[in-house]
This record gives sequence, structure tokens and C-alpha cells, in this order.
Amino acid sequence: MTPFNARITYAAPAAEVAEMLADPAYVERKVAASKPVSSAVELQGTAAEGFTVTTQRALPTDDLAPAVQNLIGRTIELRLIERWDAAAPDGSRQGSVDLDVLGKPASARGTVTLVPAGADQTVLTYEGSVEARIPLLGRKIEQQAVQQVQTVLNLEQAVGSAWLAQH
Repeated sequence: MTPFNARITYAAPAAEVAEMLADPAYVERKVAASKPVSSAVELQGTAAEGFTVTTQRALPTDDLAPAVQNLIGRTIELRLIERWDAAAPDGSRQGSVDLDVLGKPASARGTVTLVPAGADQTVLTYEGSVEARIPLLGRKIEQQAVQQVQTVLNLEQAVGSAWLAQH
């Protein structure tokens, strides 16, 4: 298992960021930004009461190391489930994140938090671990997956910041 820890800072109050994270149009936009071959999005609940966001996407593996590409194939299919609790009185939230690589012995599990950092700033943090149960190559795949998590979150920060500026 390889740990991961990634942060995104948004220039908006926590309530606005939570509304964005629970908005189907935003979720569709952030998934589309990853340039999937195919994708699906499902949301349950509301930002007020807590919500679950499930995304599934098939991504090209062009950016992965050749050894990983040979093992995985031309695309990798990911299912991500983010479960968010209702907000605490200070606007902070906690949740969980589960990522499965469909058809492969690899996954990631962790926690996600949304914390106000002043009147108009919010920090979104993902912490957990990646596990690839593949003899000999597992550790290398895990390390590459952690790098990919940061790349995806950098993209999501750009999409989210643009979204918040427009809404």
C-alpha cells in the first residue's frame, strides 16, 4: 500500500464549495475535463443533508509507463465514490472516498475533508492509500497512481475555481 495526501484550496466559503461538489453540472464538467473515452455520473442527496457522488470513467493510458500500459491496456476504467456528511456548524465536512480500478486488482480508500480557512477560503483534503495487488509491479503501479491522483486534483482545482468564479 502506498499513502496519498492531496489538497485543493478554493477561494470561496465552504458552503459554496459544498454546493459545487453536489452540483451534477459541475461533476459532469470535472469528469469531462479528464478527457474520458466514456463516463457516467450519479448524485444522491443534497449539499444541505449530505450527498454521495459516484463517477465512472474510462481513461486512456497514454500517460502511463509502458510496463503499466502493457498490464492495463489502452484504457483504464475507474469508479470513484465520494460520500459526504452534512456540514458541521462551522461549515466543515467529512467523508470517505473509494476508488476501484474495474477489472483490475487495484483500489484506493481514504477520507476527504472540507474545512473553512477564513471567510472566503476552503481547503479540500484527500488522504488514504492506494493498493495494487499485482506481484512484482504492484508498488510501481501504486506510485504511479498516487502521481495520477495529484494530476487529476490539479485539473479539478482549475475546473472548480473557474466554476466558482462563474457562479
